[in-house]
Amino acid sequence: MPSSEHRPARFTLAWPALLATVLLLIILLGAYTLIESRRLQRELGRELEDRAVALIDILEASSKNAIASNALLEEAVAQRLLDNARFIDFFVARSPRAQELIRRVVTENRLAKAELLDPEGHPIPPSRLEASLGPGHRGPGAPEMPAQPPGFPFPGQQPRTMMGWMMSPRAGSEPHAPEDRRTPGVPFMWGHRWGAERGDPASLFPSLPTHARIRRFWEGSAFGVAIPAQSFTGIIAIHADAEYLLNFRKEIGVQRLIEDLGRQSGVAAVALLDRDLSVLASSDAAAVSRREDDPFLREAWQARTLKGRRRTLPDGRDVYEVVKPFALDAKQVGLVRLDLGTEGLSGVSRQAQRGILFYSLGLLFVGIGGAVAIFWIQARHLAERRALEAAMAREQRLSAVGNLAAGVAHEIRNPLNAISIGLQRLRKEFAPSEFESRDEYLRFTEIMRAEVGRLNTIVDRFLALARPSRFTLTEEPLATVLEELLALLSSQATAQKIQVVTDLALGEAKVRMDRQQLTHAFMNVFLNAIQAMPDGGTLTARAYQDSGGRRQKAEGSETRGRSVLPTADRLLPSVVIEVEDTGPGIPPEHLDRIFEPYFTTKEGGTGLGLALAHKIIQDHDGSIRVEGGVGEGATFVVTLPVVEKA
Repeated sequence: MPSSEHRPARFTLAWPALLATVLLLIILLGAYTLIESRRLQRELGRELEDRAVALIDILEASSKNAIASNALLEEAVAQRLLDNARFIDFFVARSPRAQELIRRVVTENRLAKAELLDPEGHPIPPSRLEASLGPGHRGPGAPEMPAQPPGFPFPGQQPRTMMGWMMSPRAGSEPHAPEDRRTPGVPFMWGHRWGAERGDPASLFPSLPTHARIRRFWEGSAFGVAIPAQSFTGIIAIHADAEYLLNFRKEIGVQRLIEDLGRQSGVAAVALLDRDLSVLASSDAAAVSRREDDPFLREAWQARTLKGRRRTLPDGRDVYEVVKPFALDAKQVGLVRLDLGTEGLSGVSRQAQRGILFYSLGLLFVGIGGAVAIFWIQARHLAERRALEAAMAREQRLSAVGNLAAGVAHEIRNPLNAISIGLQRLRKEFAPSEFESRDEYLRFTEIMRAEVGRLNTIVDRFLALARPSRFTLTEEPLATVLEELLALLSSQATAQKIQVVTDLALGEAKVRMDRQQLTHAFMNVFLNAIQAMPDGGTLTARAYQDSGGRRQKAEGSETRGRSVLPTADRLLPSVVIEVEDTGPGIPPEHLDRIFEPYFTTKEGGTGLGLALAHKIIQDHDGSIRVEGGVGEGATFVVTLPVVEKA
């Protein structure tokens, strides 16, 4: 319930400033969370990138040896194909069974096909070939068609691998092999070779006939060679089997290295790309020979530096892609693309982000709690300061009123004494002799004397408020004072149909007091409660010891120029006296003025009783406050220090 005078100070928080502080905390911690999350993402990306670079470096170191071997073997394959072409050219000029020989060479050497082309790049049919050679194309020294072409394996005895075929004797290596003494011309090659220059075959071999370049007979073939024919006017083209060549490349290592790396934990995909972004080798065999059309890859090729990004694979997996230039002999020949799965690190990232979020929320709650506590303490201190300032202003007003009252009382008291003396003489010396007139005369003079006495009492109260208190201090049990006072007022309470309830649990607690002054103060408090219940009610007097103690003023302090009881600035035990009535209560707007001099809500009241009680209790180093509201009655709470036992 509301209270006044030494009640807890009422205060309000500075809500706009508090909300602004909380909003600023939210913004700062939100920014911290965002920045920390991004930093974490960068760190995880850098971790993935470092791992990818380490794997690429291992792949690059392992691949260089394999690629060097690959280049040598590819050159050997190319040379073998050239030997096949020259072998066919040799027998075309000397054997009428050239077409059968060509089929045997293609079959037994696992070629895609062998073509005899005219200068314009068109295939030459057998009839046209026979006509171009003429009936005397076999010279007298031309050999018969051998059962087995020199240097080629027999059917059923061909090696199982390209390596075995490469190690078999080359055509012309036997003593009986015919020797081609004609000018071989400039060979023409196409297809990917690690050790050869890349580009359009038509531009790389300008000696190729113009019409053949226009027809581009090599398109659709993965690898092959062509030589100018010596036995007829045209070109002999040998096309390697693409599947056989792919298996050969797998045999020699780069594809196998990439496939092995692709099976590593956390690796989603690996690919080796050519200059034109064609896939040379990949952990996904279906992607080999596919040309990538990705601006990111083109940018990495042009920048010639490491690039990384996050992307989603067609199967929906999120990966971190790292692209690094691939160099041979200090020359960039391609790109290595490595995709690392982010599942494991994504879990770590989510866990770390949750930690950051919980940490930020914890800081936010602590910050908000701290801000509320700071604002609450500040508001309480400001409220207490305002209360102290109000109390000081009230004390100053009381002092001013007291000084004024002292001056007025001094000026009034002399005329009052004269009036009182005059009334006494009138009653004794000038009373009428008639009986009826005498009674009326005496009644009027008695009324005048009573009013003069009441006015003199008011003047005494004024002076009591104004002048410093002078106490005759004794240590007495407070319970005795209260019991005697309640016994004195019991008859008046009974006359007003007021029930008095007492609960004095003070024991032998003693208070240093001026008994007369303190009795006067409690008399005013009890009378105020009785007068608040003109139609009857309940008056409750409750007293108990407060073991929690209270802080007292420093010894020898002064208050408004009057001496107070010597006290120590430390916590002392005290007694609490509560006087409760069941009257109409006190409106909230009157609570702060209840102890001001001359403030009263009762007709005929002077407003000095509670003010004088307040002054006397304060001079005893105590406190008094009132609690209550309209319709709740009122409770006056008095606190006094207890004499400590020796």
